[in-house]
Amino acid sequence: MTSEGDVIRENDPVFIRLPSENVRFIHAKPNNTISLGKFGSFLTNSLIGQHYDEYFEIYEPRKIRVVQRFTNEELEDESKNNKELVDSGSNQKLQHEEIEKLKGNLKTGSLKDEKLIEQIAQSSTTFDKKTSFAQAKYLARKGEKYFQKFHALKPCMEVIARYMLERDPTKVLDLTPETIGLMLTLANVRPGGRYLVVDESGCLLLGSLMERVNRKCQVMLIHPNEQPNNSCLELWGSSFTEEALKKNESLRTLNWLHAVDPEEELREFEVADIDPEAFEALKPRHKKRYLHRKAFYAKLKSDMEDYAAGNYDALLYVSNYHPKTTLKYLLPKVGLSCPVIIYSPYQNTLVETSHALVSYTHPVSHSEVQEGTEKPVEVEAFDKLLGLDIHEARQLSYQVLPGRTHPLMTQRGDMGYILSAIKVRNFNNILAAGRFPKRSLRAKNSKSAKRTKTETPVQTPVTEPADTPMQEAAEACAK
Repeated sequence: MTSEGDVIRENDPVFIRLPSENVRFIHAKPNNTISLGKFGSFLTNSLIGQHYDEYFEIYEPRKIRVVQRFTNEELEDESKNNKELVDSGSNQKLQHEEIEKLKGNLKTGSLKDEKLIEQIAQSSTTFDKKTSFAQAKYLARKGEKYFQKFHALKPCMEVIARYMLERDPTKVLDLTPETIGLMLTLANVRPGGRYLVVDESGCLLLGSLMERVNRKCQVMLIHPNEQPNNSCLELWGSSFTEEALKKNESLRTLNWLHAVDPEEELREFEVADIDPEAFEALKPRHKKRYLHRKAFYAKLKSDMEDYAAGNYDALLYVSNYHPKTTLKYLLPKVGLSCPVIIYSPYQNTLVETSHALVSYTHPVSHSEVQEGTEKPVEVEAFDKLLGLDIHEARQLSYQVLPGRTHPLMTQRGDMGYILSAIKVRNFNNILAAGRFPKRSLRAKNSKSAKRTKTETPVQTPVTEPADTPMQEAAEACAK
């Protein structure tokens, strides 16, 4: 059962995966023709109202229809092999002019793509001599060239990240879907959270975060320019644009000058109040400019107050700036026991940062009520980072086919690195109690104490023994 969000509507973004595995990005604007090059063209009106994740076929000029998904048949092992076959252009009986004529018939719709591939395979002198696995691979390779089918994909983090990696990897700082997923997991991203984000990847990380929580969070975005570079947000659709996120109260933005020296920036943009009479005397364009500056100052002040309050649930950092030079402004804004996640395409950058963060301390004023006192007492404390660790996310891709499952031989070598840590607070006047001894050990110690306990001796008077009757009789005879 498909939901309402799975239906392609007017002006919705759609990613089209071609038979050659290349991906195209389009907007489903009405009465618009989408050209896919040698794979044909179609009208967007026939795409509107269809569902995402469907396979379509261009069966007539500028017309499409839904087709079944590609299936991979299970092939049987054979005793023959391909060691005697030689790959040569002379194996194909069809001439170049004949193939071009067939391709022309394919564009006009008078010839189906399956028929074209079948004729090319039958005209090959070595096709029947190949093993079943080699034949399937041959047909798949020809399908990448001549199939007039495509796959309509819904915008999501994985699709957009791979699309940007193929198009311009440096623009997104080589961020891969695996790295983004690991960063969001380490940051414990969840709906209702408040996050401090530094994103210079075209807001690819910001869009992925918003997608995970369905825009139910509050994000403070720090950027280096007057306006953030949000080119990737548009790929998610109109509900993920900067204006829509700010209207939804999910996004606030500040540049580095506002974050480093907020008081100076506020004084620069402060607008003095004027009397109502003086305001009415202004020209219309001056009134508009005054109201715009007034609204901009109020919004900037509100964003700075939110940033100054701090206590964010996590810090996610993706920037061209070295983290050592900027983290001293951001770490005080992170809440206690909250994660700090830093990404860099280079491992040495994070190694240097981790060495600097090991000795990071930030003195803070902390007051608490102690025993025997009613008023809070100032306690010496400082913030630090624990659990520093560097991660590397790599995914090994596999070809999964019946009887032909194996890892792909090539993949990207640059996937970036992640530094994670937890912010904690250390109090100078608090010592750890340590582990209590076990019950058996406590009982043994108590018994030994009883045995060694000394008592004060009681002194008794010394008395002479009394005379017996025999002694008395002897004394009387002597007298």
